[in-house]
Amino acid sequence: MTTSEIAERLGISRGTVSRVLNNHPNVKPETRQKVLDALKELNYTPNETARSLVMKKEFRIAVIVFSKPSFFWAQVENGVNTAKNDLASQGVIVDYFVTDILKPEEQLELIRTLPQKGYHGIAIAPNDPQMLASEIDRLSNSGFPVVIINVEIPTANQLCYIGCDYIQSGILAGELFSRFLPGPSDILVLTLKDSVHSIEQRITGFRKELSQHENLNIKRIERFNRDGSGVYESLIKLLSDMPDFQGIYVSLAALVPTADAVQALNLTPAPVIIGYDLNEDIFMRLKNSSISATICHEPFNQGYFAVKILHRFLDKKIYPSSSLMYNKLEVVVASNAKYYMNETLQTELFREI
Repeated sequence: MTTSEIAERLGISRGTVSRVLNNHPNVKPETRQKVLDALKELNYTPNETARSLVMKKEFRIAVIVFSKPSFFWAQVENGVNTAKNDLASQGVIVDYFVTDILKPEEQLELIRTLPQKGYHGIAIAPNDPQMLASEIDRLSNSGFPVVIINVEIPTANQLCYIGCDYIQSGILAGELFSRFLPGPSDILVLTLKDSVHSIEQRITGFRKELSQHENLNIKRIERFNRDGSGVYESLIKLLSDMPDFQGIYVSLAALVPTADAVQALNLTPAPVIIGYDLNEDIFMRLKNSSISATICHEPFNQGYFAVKILHRFLDKKIYPSSSLMYNKLEVVVASNAKYYMNETLQTELFREI
């Protein structure tokens, strides 16, 4: 049933029905109620595509990420593109920007200029949260919505955060080591030289969990650059001199070079290696047992829901149900890894059905 048919049935103008649908104040209360009752009785559902075209709505959304690890951001981009395709008929345009991980100022320049270029909302994975916090506050305070993904800025004025609870992910890693290593064990921790909030939270959670297990001891911490360069070479040297670690916790994106260094040295017994994320290279090393487990946190959903939430807010001023939307933490081991490798393909297929 169309709005014209509803109007004819009620003996009122189509414009009056339209004003009720769009919550226009210039409608008599009794007329408004009569229209709402009719809509409910007839199970009327507005055609959002037609409404967007008639009202000439167009929303431009920017999604900004940084360049490393590229396999992780490819999954985020897949989520963004799926949401973009879902919303294309409703006048939504989504552009995806990849900035250099070693040049955080690129993100600052983008969020300063995109509103003037016709964008209505931004989703951003902060490369340097401290650098961006005040600019995000300025945008939000001016009524420009900002969704933060992947890396929290706890003090920022944001529409919401979508991503990992990094303290809990560190706790989960510690629990996994307690299960893989029931006896007295020394652990090597790999982390970053730079102060990165998300990685520091992982270490905080990891230490918190290990405090509950007297048999687990952090014997050494090694620090690396943001891009993970030099991990393989450093571990070859370190583990040649100190081969007796029972576990290696990889808090940064360096699971593959860590596993390859251990495998090259042919350590016996091989240490338990646990880290984060999943791609084809990590999958192969799970299958050959050089990586014991990896923890994933739904990169596809970070991109997908960021776009969806921004559109709902821009279109209907609907706020997300929570300002913190933590993704699931999923433990992937050799026996279930293939299902996660197929997950993106399955999601795309289900959307076509």
